Amino acid sequence: MKKVSVTMMALTAGILAGCSSSTDSTAGAEENVHLVAATQLDDQSPYAVGLREFKEVVEEESDGSVTVEVHTNGSLGGSEAELAQSAETGSVDLVVASPGYLAQKVKEVDFFSILYLFEDREHWKRVVDGEVGDEVARVTEEKSNFKVLDYWSAGTRNYYGTQPVETPEDLENKTVRTQDSPVVTDTWQALGAQPTSVAWNEMYQALQNGLTDAAENDFTNIYLASHYEVADHLSLTEHDVTTRVFFTTQEAYDGMNAEQQEAVDTAVREATETARATDEELASEYKEKLQEEGMEINEVDKEAFTEQTEDVRRDAVENLGMEEEYERVQELKDE
Repeated sequence: MKKVSVTMMALTAGILAGCSSSTDSTAGAEENVHLVAATQLDDQSPYAVGLREFKEVVEEESDGSVTVEVHTNGSLGGSEAELAQSAETGSVDLVVASPGYLAQKVKEVDFFSILYLFEDREHWKRVVDGEVGDEVARVTEEKSNFKVLDYWSAGTRNYYGTQPVETPEDLENKTVRTQDSPVVTDTWQALGAQPTSVAWNEMYQALQNGLTDAAENDFTNIYLASHYEVADHLSLTEHDVTTRVFFTTQEAYDGMNAEQQEAVDTAVREATETARATDEELASEYKEKLQEEGMEINEVDKEAFTEQTEDVRRDAVENLGMEEEYERVQELKDE
């Protein structure tokens, strides 16, 4: 009887242990997930609109098991660099940033910083939504802890200053405030300009006092910064159909169960569509406002600008080891 009792006790312990293990293995699937999303831009920006759409969709699709806290106006970091760093440390889960900030970890992402890479916005969509965008995302996830969710934009950047330009020759010896990126500065130098670095919040005074002749940015940022008051010419160089990366971390994504990840994927698609549409709407709206404020907008010989900077693009592509992707971008121009 003693032997039988011991055997029964062992069986009972085994069953209980099995039940405990089963409960533990499903516990993660029952846990709620809270995500923090942040942007340095104001609450009416395309980023903020997109992040709020993500919040609404993912909370509905996950039946509330995934919740999102959206921060705008730089409340968790006043720059993309700060927010990208916060994503790395885990204090922020969802960020939208320019390729340069991810390129510090994965150089290939800087492919999307190359100027005159895209003909127009439709060409840009074909590239980022296709094989090239998938490849950049794959390499990013392979070489870092970042998970690329999708690609957003921040308008199309143009030249603006105290004088208009129509051909590359018009840029000769002009000081132009540009983004702090080797491929960007190399491009402007190839056009004859003198790239200079000025903090964005100091640009109004720099233009007003003649410390720089010009700058480059999209319609929305130019208007909101009131730069039309000190630089009354805008030339449609359209040198950068901007790419911004909407990303999280592998830990944040892998910490969710399959159903929650599916809800996130659905929310990403809808948020991306909303953010892109808002970006286009604001660009059109602020272009009109700039003209209403008296800013003169002129066309340029875009082909001349593109041809004169081809060597810079080729060198950048070679340094990044992205020759195949670049050829694919060229092919997509005709589709």
